[in-house]
Amino acid sequence: MSVGIGFAGAAWAAGGTADVPASIAEKKDFGCGEKGQKPCPMQGWMKTVMQSATNSGDGAKIAEALEYVAAKPPPGMAKWAAISKEGAEKAKKGDIDGAKASCKSCHDMYKKKYKDELRANAF
Repeated sequence: MSVGIGFAGAAWAAGGTADVPASIAEKKDFGCGEKGQKPCPMQGWMKTVMQSATNSGDGAKIAEALEYVAAKPPPGMAKWAAISKEGAEKAKKGDIDGAKASCKSCHDMYKKKYKDELRANAF
């Protein structure tokens, strides 16, 4: 029985990545964000501003940070702004857990894609 490698296998064998799962395609090197490198722009902002705001439990600070995020939706991430705005509204009302849940929702939806494709972009 002969088993062909198909288009994706042929592309891989030829050094291409067409239709090759991202898990085995070559990972982009952005020069930031990996161990031993400086943080990427959003990564640094999230660690200093957003993490500080959420750790404080201060609804106004969390809302301000989420409104900033809502104003900067990356291309191809259509629900980014709406999720951030929803979290900001929850934070303003004192629903800190609800605001944090919006962060998790956005991370679950977009974090991998952002890290894989956009992590070096200015934020």
